[in-house]
Amino acid sequence: MKEKKNKRKKLKKKSLVIVLILLILIVASFFLLKLINKTKEKEIKKHFSKVVSLKKESNIYYKSKKIGINHESIKLSLESIKGKYYKIKNTDYYVYYKDTKKENENESEKVTSNYVVFNKNIKSNKKVDLYKDNKKIITLNNINSPIESIDTENYYISFLNDTYKVKKDKSIKEIKSNNTKDKAADTISVLFYEFISDSCNDYNCTTTENFKNTINKLKENGYYTLTNEEFKNYVSGQKNLKEKAILINTANYDDNINNLSKELEINIEKLEEKYNYRFISTYKPVKSNSDTKRINRYQIKNYTSVEDVLKMANGEELKQSTDNEINRQSVPVLNYHFFYADGEKCGEAICLNVSKFREHLEYLKNNNFKTLTMEEFKKWMYGEIEIPSKSVLITVDDGAMGTGKHNGNKLNPLLEEYELNATLFLITGWWDIENYRGNYLDIQSHTNDMHQYGTCGRGQINCYSYEEAKADVQKSIDIIGNDDSFCFPFYMTSERSLKVIKDLGFKLSFIGGNISAKRTNDKWLIPRYPITSDITLNQFIDIVN
Repeated sequence: MKEKKNKRKKLKKKSLVIVLILLILIVASFFLLKLINKTKEKEIKKHFSKVVSLKKESNIYYKSKKIGINHESIKLSLESIKGKYYKIKNTDYYVYYKDTKKENENESEKVTSNYVVFNKNIKSNKKVDLYKDNKKIITLNNINSPIESIDTENYYISFLNDTYKVKKDKSIKEIKSNNTKDKAADTISVLFYEFISDSCNDYNCTTTENFKNTINKLKENGYYTLTNEEFKNYVSGQKNLKEKAILINTANYDDNINNLSKELEINIEKLEEKYNYRFISTYKPVKSNSDTKRINRYQIKNYTSVEDVLKMANGEELKQSTDNEINRQSVPVLNYHFFYADGEKCGEAICLNVSKFREHLEYLKNNNFKTLTMEEFKKWMYGEIEIPSKSVLITVDDGAMGTGKHNGNKLNPLLEEYELNATLFLITGWWDIENYRGNYLDIQSHTNDMHQYGTCGRGQINCYSYEEAKADVQKSIDIIGNDDSFCFPFYMTSERSLKVIKDLGFKLSFIGGNISAKRTNDKWLIPRYPITSDITLNQFIDIVN
């Protein structure tokens, strides 16, 4: 009996030891497994990179299910880790970590596409091969992927953040989908510049400065430029483009165009014969699937304003002025001198009673005339802007009686009362410029001290040497602070004085002439109407109309 009891005790003790050993083994196994898993996790994390290449013949997984295999090494951008798998960026697809190799992260960044995917997918339950450059890259067990573009024989699909070609087959069907909320462009505007040059003497030429201003304005409004290839894909209906796309074409691609393209970071495309297009200047936008023998375009002229180019880029149908219409457009430039009030004396024919000046301003104001600033007139002359047909430029010469605070102060108070613009051509060496400053008055050069007839009888600027005349006008520029426009004393010019003005950088200069100014005028011999004391209101109305 005692012996049996001892045996039971020994057995119990043995069982306890076994249980204890088992527990120790289980705990040890747990910690060992945890250590192994931790080591494995470290290895998986260490192996992870934002950019990897997927080895040949590796599997592609959707969640944990194998859905395809790649036949060539491909680069992938990764997003996160899930167990032993890496999630491919912006997708629900995974790859096994050991099938990947780290790559330089900078190499992964793809250029932002101007294309918008279709709201259609291709779908098939059979195996489908994906191609790039006619090489089979991936085989999928089935497919349901967004269509980026289509041609007669192939679909181009978005898969793993890249574009692959899938050959059309009866087993593949197109289905509707909601791939994007981005709105595709309904139309594209083609802006055609025949010539872009630093200086232009032709209506089909646009100045480099004007082109830069236009492009900067287009960029400010969110427009981007296309390549010929992107335009071809759009016109053929193969691809959708994002909104605000424009194609800039030129017939004469030279070093200036190439430099502008780089400086402005835009595409300026040469008309290429290989595309076999025929463009028509209809001043309308282009639609997808257009007739390539009749592609709409807007032709930019020397006188096309920035505002009109913005309308063109927006796809508005415009009636562009003809060269003849632009030639006929004119602006009366009015030339005043001295102003006096009742009770004051002014003994010259170019004196004007301030009551008549008020009548003129009142007529312009009541009849909705635009009184141009010199900047606006300059831009109009150079074809940078369009202006209303009822536009005038008011100029006042010298700075004598009634024009400044020190000598009657008739000019600025009336301009401010009627809120109308004028330009004063000031003889800067004779009076202090501070006497004339006003919110509606531009101040431009009328020489510094050359408003005398001179020894040659044609105005001192024409009698002085080139160096003397240039030095005098430079003083005037320094005082005024700009070299936009110049007015010749007594309306007299010579070959030498014109050279002085041009060499100093003036954009415009004025004389007399009793005719309205046109864009076709010599920009350094712009005519004006001298306003004399005996002018009637009806005569004034005839001039401005």
